[in-house]
Amino acid sequence: MIPVLVKRDFMSRVTGTAYIITTVLGILVFVGLSFIPPLMDHFVHSFTPRNIDLVVYEQPTTTSMVPYLQEIGEELGDTRIRTVQGVDEREAYRMVVDEDLTGLLLIDGPLYTLVTTDGSNMTVNTQIEGLVNRALTRANAERLGISDGDMATLFQRIDLRVREIGPQGDDGAEIDSVAHTQAMVLAYFLLFMIYMALIMYGNMVASGVAEEKSSRIMEVMVSTVKPLELMFGKIIGVGALGLLQFLIWTGTGLLMTTMGKTGLLGGMLGIADPLSTIPLSTVLWFGLYFLLGYFFYASIFAAGGALVSRVEEVSQVVTIIMMLIIVGFIAAYVSFANPNSNFAVVTSLIPFTSPMVMFARIVLANPPLSQVIASVIILVLSVIIGAWISSKIYRIGILLYGKRPSVRQVVGLLKDWD
Repeated sequence: MIPVLVKRDFMSRVTGTAYIITTVLGILVFVGLSFIPPLMDHFVHSFTPRNIDLVVYEQPTTTSMVPYLQEIGEELGDTRIRTVQGVDEREAYRMVVDEDLTGLLLIDGPLYTLVTTDGSNMTVNTQIEGLVNRALTRANAERLGISDGDMATLFQRIDLRVREIGPQGDDGAEIDSVAHTQAMVLAYFLLFMIYMALIMYGNMVASGVAEEKSSRIMEVMVSTVKPLELMFGKIIGVGALGLLQFLIWTGTGLLMTTMGKTGLLGGMLGIADPLSTIPLSTVLWFGLYFLLGYFFYASIFAAGGALVSRVEEVSQVVTIIMMLIIVGFIAAYVSFANPNSNFAVVTSLIPFTSPMVMFARIVLANPPLSQVIASVIILVLSVIIGAWISSKIYRIGILLYGKRPSVRQVVGLLKDWD
């Protein structure tokens, strides 16, 4: 009977205007997102001048900074430094405006002030600040008698290599910082997809149940179909509908991604072919936790939709469920800093948060196999138990037409359920 119910829910919605519009809008969004990296590059470069033309006005000091600023400017190759000594400060202001200069640098002892016509351009401000700091460091080094070689030694930096060992002290693999950063970006991207899917399709399940309850179709169907079959027919039907939409959007995104760094994912990862860097195991774990998370939350959404008396009241119930999904997403994001922390371990075993937290841990770290198995078992059991409880609430809710049962009534009816 479930296949018939699945087909009914699927076919009744797949040709609907709302479904077609959201699918097309999703395609347009993915196409639009693929142009974000090149657009960002274009705007960043348009706001950042290729050459900095700076005039310096300094009060008489022991050491003039102009030679050091000019030396650094020549090394950079795109910076021109001039002095305007001998002119009035107000005349220097006019030079900035009339000659369209980057700015006027006022030096009065330890005080450095940039006078510019575009003070909100933080990119340029930061560039000039870096220029001045480098010049000041070189001037101080010369004053203290520190040679260029000693300066290079003083500011020498190291690249810390990290090697992870196993629980028995056996040698492990070296952690590549670049690969880890790419894994973090990929994990966030996939987590956001899970997060959006749970909210979108969970709401679709709750709204569908509420609509059929308000039309009293459920009262006829529940007399011939078991509530568990009816609920799972709805969940699987909407899930198949969502999966089709999800595949269309994902296919569009992957198609745009193959365009190289012009794609959103390719731009975020900084590589030309991001698909080649996604391990098959990551895709499989994503599919597993996506499905388990969907069935777990969809059964809760179905029970919530059955408890309302009108479609307009659905938002009041689903808001509470959505908060749990948001908590799971935040917990996964917090776990990025330390995927093997006690917080990450605990939340990866709680069914409300494990679909996202444990998936993030698998992508970013190498959690013990026992914890992964425990997470899957707990989540599977939670899906079964949650579906069983939700099916009872589902039947109670759809039979209470015209009124919204209280928590006490639902608990009492569950106790009396045969």
